[in-house]
Amino acid sequence: MRKIYQTLFNGLIILVSSCGFIFAFATAARLITFLSSIPSDIYDKEEKEGSEGSTLWALTINMALLCSFMFQHSVMAKPLLKKAIYSSTFQVIERSIYIIVTSFVLQCVMKYWQPIVWIKLWHFDTSGTLMWSAFTAVHCIAWAMIYVGVLMMDIAELLGVKQIYYNLRGLPDPLSLKSIELRRLYRHMRHPSFTAFCLLFWIFPVMSLDRLILAVLWTLYMMVAWNVDHFDYIYQSQQLKRKMFEMENSKITHIYYS
Repeated sequence: MRKIYQTLFNGLIILVSSCGFIFAFATAARLITFLSSIPSDIYDKEEKEGSEGSTLWALTINMALLCSFMFQHSVMAKPLLKKAIYSSTFQVIERSIYIIVTSFVLQCVMKYWQPIVWIKLWHFDTSGTLMWSAFTAVHCIAWAMIYVGVLMMDIAELLGVKQIYYNLRGLPDPLSLKSIELRRLYRHMRHPSFTAFCLLFWIFPVMSLDRLILAVLWTLYMMVAWNVDHFDYIYQSQQLKRKMFEMENSKITHIYYS
């Protein structure tokens, strides 16, 4: 009976982890479109100037969506809440559930977002090749920075997949095997990259009112949530020097033996 229970439990955590992994990638793909593409009907909406009531209603909805994401993203990451909700048995899928809920909230933000394109701070015409190429290049670089940063921060652990694998192998939580300095850095900055997200939020050809609200609120949220200090900087600097030293030694060894 115990073996059957263990098999069912293993199947459950694999299913939850797989759903979280797939949902996260689907949400990330949609987020790229949401943040980096101009809607095809934006010029039609610009011509139909909204009333004061419709503008306020759209602002209310957007503010509620943005705040719901920030609330969920912060509250579910609190250690006290994790201990209260998850027993020691289900602790292994805590990260996967966090990813699933975060992806769901982000999907809601993107689905119910209300554009307010009739009020804008700036509007650059991207019909020309040069202007379009400039904005596209900035966004491609920003997304590449985020992608590389996620890989460097152990994407399997970040998405909750590694926790399941380690549990099935009878190993401890992968985060507990990382250095104290790295765990400290993760507490201060769980996601990369502040600069890349700021580029995505602010370097956009049409800074409409809804886009401005998103850029301001999420930039402020990142400034508050990502509190990397001097000790974190020293740790990252040391790791960079160590990696450079290892790469240099590897290059010398390769030249010597070749």
